[in-house]
Amino acid sequence: MAWPKGLDLRSLSVFLEVSRSENMAEAARLLGMTQPAVSQYISKIEEALGTRLLDRRLRPARLTPAGEVLRDRAEVLLSSAELAMAAVQNVGEQPLAELRIAVPNSIAATLTPWLYDQVKRDMRPGNFSLRAAQAFDRVRALVEREVDLIMTSEVSESIAGVEQFELFREAAVLMLPPGYEGEPPSLSELSEALPMIRFAGHNVVGQMVDRHLRRLRLSPPRVAEFDTAQSVSAMVSAGHGFAIATPMCVLEGASGGYDVRACAMPGPGVSRTMYLLGRSRELGLQAEIFASIFRRVLREKIAPRVADRMPWLGDGFEVLDENTETLMPA
Repeated sequence: MAWPKGLDLRSLSVFLEVSRSENMAEAARLLGMTQPAVSQYISKIEEALGTRLLDRRLRPARLTPAGEVLRDRAEVLLSSAELAMAAVQNVGEQPLAELRIAVPNSIAATLTPWLYDQVKRDMRPGNFSLRAAQAFDRVRALVEREVDLIMTSEVSESIAGVEQFELFREAAVLMLPPGYEGEPPSLSELSEALPMIRFAGHNVVGQMVDRHLRRLRLSPPRVAEFDTAQSVSAMVSAGHGFAIATPMCVLEGASGGYDVRACAMPGPGVSRTMYLLGRSRELGLQAEIFASIFRRVLREKIAPRVADRMPWLGDGFEVLDENTETLMPA
């Protein structure tokens, strides 16, 4: 597709300022230009696209439907251009211009400060970008190259050319209200005494718990469900019920000030393994370095907190050996 003459980043920037100001004179002042020059930019864009972007019959002039579409798309395009320029300028002597990571909501707040410190020290990326998202969005972001690395507990063999590193394994635990006394009975009895606060069905922890309940042939009533560990912890902390979660979920809730009583699961247990996934051969050794940093943070910062808060857990929280990396087939 040929790029229309008269349409470039500068002209789009002028158009966006006009759309925000809803006044060419004000836009010209903010841009340090004359009003006729701004008007000329807008006319050239309209000529290049073959459509009117401003309805000049109105006072002040308003965007036409086509103008509204261009405004929305131009904001995304200019934002991407600014990020590209910043990444290039940040390269300098840095090994990485940018490191983009997507992690589960259940660990984001707990790990981020320590992970950032270690990554900036050992990997020195020009920009460190971390997003918290649900599993389906993390995988999509990796496939569509919105991020470089993702953390997930579900590894799909259908994702071609992905390098995989095991990070840690954690067993499910009970979250009980702080005032709950005594040892919890069976899950069946507990769900009769207290409502079960669930993780939403699209949440990986929620899916793990639902599968475990089906294996046990239990079906507690669905009364409330949420998609983040902090929301679930807040409900349990306020005494609205109990939840089945993981040690990292307990710590994530505590990072938001929501204290719960964590207890061992009665009866059969269930666990999840967390992996680091990255596109093979694209980051070179950087993915392996990041996996090592992540394990170090887990051993030095997270494992002691889990042991202090849940001493009965034993090997229910395990940082996995660095030699457990595999390469998924391309």
